[in-house]
Order: sequence, then C-alpha cells, then structure tokens
Amino acid sequence: MTTESFSLLSRALRKKVAWNDTEALAVDGLDVDVYKLLYHSQNSRHLVGASAYHCQEHDVTFSSECDGGPSDCDIESNNHFRYPLIRERRIGGALPRHRRAIILLHGLNEGSFSKYIPWAHQLWAKTGTPIILFPLTFHMNRVLPAWASLQTEIFQRRSALAENDSAHRYNAIISERLDTHPARFFWGAVQTYLDLVDLAREIRAGRHPHFAPDARVDLVGYSAGGYFTLFLLMDDRERLFSDSRGVVFASGIPIRELDLASPLILDLTAEVALMKLFVKNVDPPASARMQHWFEHHGEGRWMRTFCGSKHTREKLERRFRESAPRLMGIANTNDEVVPVGSMLNMLQGVKRDTGVQVLELEMGVHENPFSAPSYEKGRPGRKLITEFFDEALYGKVFHQFIDAIANHLSQPSG
Repeated sequence: MTTESFSLLSRALRKKVAWNDTEALAVDGLDVDVYKLLYHSQNSRHLVGASAYHCQEHDVTFSSECDGGPSDCDIESNNHFRYPLIRERRIGGALPRHRRAIILLHGLNEGSFSKYIPWAHQLWAKTGTPIILFPLTFHMNRVLPAWASLQTEIFQRRSALAENDSAHRYNAIISERLDTHPARFFWGAVQTYLDLVDLAREIRAGRHPHFAPDARVDLVGYSAGGYFTLFLLMDDRERLFSDSRGVVFASGIPIRELDLASPLILDLTAEVALMKLFVKNVDPPASARMQHWFEHHGEGRWMRTFCGSKHTREKLERRFRESAPRLMGIANTNDEVVPVGSMLNMLQGVKRDTGVQVLELEMGVHENPFSAPSYEKGRPGRKLITEFFDEALYGKVFHQFIDAIANHLSQPSG
C-alpha cells in the first residue's frame, strides 16, 4: 500500500458522514473495509462539572468541582461517538468473528485518525487481525464541535500570556481547558480507561459484531495511549486482558519527565499547570475525590504511580517484571517529548532488570515520527501538521516498527 493509498483511505474516512454499524467503507483499489461502530460511554459522570459525585463501589459522595463553566459530563459528542475498525474486505457471505483484536491508542491533542491509517493498515496486513482505532476522551470525534469556532479567539488570548511559549492555534483549546482546570487530565483518563474496560466487556459478552467472546484483545499505545496500555495490563481485576499482549510506543515515563510544551501538544502555561497538580502538589492531591481514586481504585493507583514519586518505583518495577513476557516498548531516539533514557529507566528499571524489551529506533519528531525529521523554528510548518507519512524518509524504519509490533503480538499469550 503506497502513501497515496493511505491518503485516499484517510480522505474517504473523513468525507463519509452517514454511518451505520453494518455498512463498511470500501475504497476502490484497497484491500480493506473500514467500519465506524457506535459507542455509548457510561462513564462521563466522573468528568469535571457535575453537581456532585457518588462512588457507587464504595458508597461515598463528593462535592462538585465545577469551575463555573458548562459541565464536561453533558457533552454528547464525547459520550456518544463512532470509532473506526479496519479489517479484511468482505467478499460475499457473513463476516467471520475474529478471535483476536488489536486496539490502537493515539497521542495527546490529536484531532484526526489520518496519522494512524498507515499504522493500522500495515498492522492488519501483517497480523490478519482487525484494528480498532479508539478515541480518548475529548479527542478526535469526541470533541465539542463548537470549540472549532473558538480556536482563533482562544489562541489570541493565550498568545498574549506572558512568556507562554508554544502557544499555537492547534493546541489552544486543550491548553485553555487544562490550564483552567488541570484535573480534567486525570478525570478524562478515568473515563477513557473505563470506556476501554467496557469495550472489552462487550467483546467478552459476545455483543461485538466483529469478535468472538474469547477473542484476545491486544493493545498498542502511542504517547498518551501508551499509558492506557500499561494501566489495562497492570490493573486487570476482571481478567479481561489476562492473555493480552501490549506495545508501548514513545510513552510510559513519569509525568515529571515529559516535555509537553509543543505547538502540537500544549502551550507552556498549560504544561506548568499540569506539573503543579500532578508533580509538585500531588501529595496530598487537590481534592478528596482524587485522593479517594488514588487510594481505592486500581486505575487511580496506577495513574498515581506515574506522577513519579520514588516510593512507588519498587511496586512499579515489580509489576513490570511480572508483565515483561507480554510487554514491549519502542523508543524513538529522536524524541524530545518522551526521552529514550526515561523510557529505558522506567520500563527496564534503573538496574535494567525488569526483563521488558525496549526497541530503540531513530525516527522523526515525537508528534509525527514518520514524517517530520525535526522541528522548524518558530511555528511548525504545514508538513509537520498535515503530512503523516513520508515513505522516502521513513519507509525502512516504519516497516521495522510495524514488524516489531506484529512479531510481538503474534506470540502466544502464555
């Protein structure tokens, strides 16, 4: 499949508006069908803006954390959306239900699946396994459409903030939201985590039209998505992922070691707000509700470990040793957002004794590893934002990347 074919599939996916759960998008000359399946999140009650919060599991109630603006809980586009699934072209007859699934999880501040179309197609081609492209909370088609009309206004306001490096139209909305209420970062992660658990439950219950109830669900997470790969493998209370294998790409380091100030991720003021909440002031956390999640909910405990406190490292490394046969990391030696040394220290341990394999590859910049070899001075150029695959520059390393993931995921689950 050529770069032109990837672009054709991506454009067709964006152009098609009307979908149903049984109709596939078939593009002439391509060997795959793309479905967009409806998903209803049942987990928006955790988001910022509710009048009160009740933890049903522990029967405890917390007061509102509303900042005076509209409630995040009520944004319908975040709670009812469609996610793409790529699988083999249907040629007559009923579709077989596969006994393997791969969930591909994207990075922070992504607005389109275009970058991931080559990844998903090639993983399908190498493994014969359908690929689910699942959007994180308030990303991709889960955003509020009205935010687009506010982008320029908010960018101008954030550009006027003193010493606010990396302010850009592309990151204006997410920067404003996280700067205003940085706890959104955590509660959005809780919703995403629980949505993924519910998706696995749907498969196990036999309700998913593309997978058998006993299908193995593997995970490939890039950047922000990599943390969910780790959380799901580490906190598998219902054994939904007990035989899953996972790949963490450019991800998995302590929050304190991330460099998120980038025109394509966050502006500097928003990054500082996050670091204050999740690094400097994490003990004790900002609210009783977050404290409760850190102490009594598995996903909260594991999210807490990545805030970087030293007392959690022993627990984390012990879990990495247990997960090592099923887990692989891929580090980009050109990455300035997630440094390769930090990935090695976290996944392999300071003494390099966890047993987790980490493959080091030289790619482009973190935000667009198979297109842009470096950052342009000042604001990023059009190529860095819009061109998602450069076969001439990165064809060889891209295939190494795909082969490594496919080989790891093709191993038996034991």
